[in-house]
Amino acid sequence: MEIVELQSNQIKRASEVLAASFANYPMFNFYFPNLQRRTRYLPWYFKNILNAAMRFGTVYTTSEITGVLFILPPNHTEISLWEYVQSGFLLTPFILGFRNYKRSMECEAFVGTTQVQLMKNRPHYYLWGLAVDPEHKAQGIGKTLMKPLLAQADTKEIPIYLETHDENNVRYYQKYGFELILTTSIPKYQLPIWCMMREPGSKAYIA
Repeated sequence: MEIVELQSNQIKRASEVLAASFANYPMFNFYFPNLQRRTRYLPWYFKNILNAAMRFGTVYTTSEITGVLFILPPNHTEISLWEYVQSGFLLTPFILGFRNYKRSMECEAFVGTTQVQLMKNRPHYYLWGLAVDPEHKAQGIGKTLMKPLLAQADTKEIPIYLETHDENNVRYYQKYGFELILTTSIPKYQLPIWCMMREPGSKAYIA
């Protein structure tokens, strides 16, 4: 299985993979409570996320685009509002609806602030997202996508940070040497969040 950097002409397919993988993810159920709108707009949402990730970080995929991993580098682990707009999110208030947009911005602000507080200005990679096409699960795609990031972080002796809104993901990332450093909920909405970090050189239980 070959791992390559995502190209601009592959964004559409990669966004479809992400939308399928995250179709029932708690955060997106919250942002898009209407199933029909969520189905329609998640590919749009992820297209813009990938635009930002490619512009400011790195996006990896397989040669068949059956999985996607995107990271931000130690010098740019946060995306500003203007950078989101530049990446295609200008119409977000209209697509989400102003009430849901306000809620999403409050959640994103809490997630970003939590990362800053936990990492305490320590340089780190931000594992922004990892997804595998549901039709290609249990084929080792996620593991293969993770390996280059883990090797790079170990070589440069830099930790990796991530957060997830799905508790089932905690055990998955623990296999790669991540440790749970905080369990909390986004105030007001009580949306759970699990924050994890992997120190460089941590043992990964992947062959």
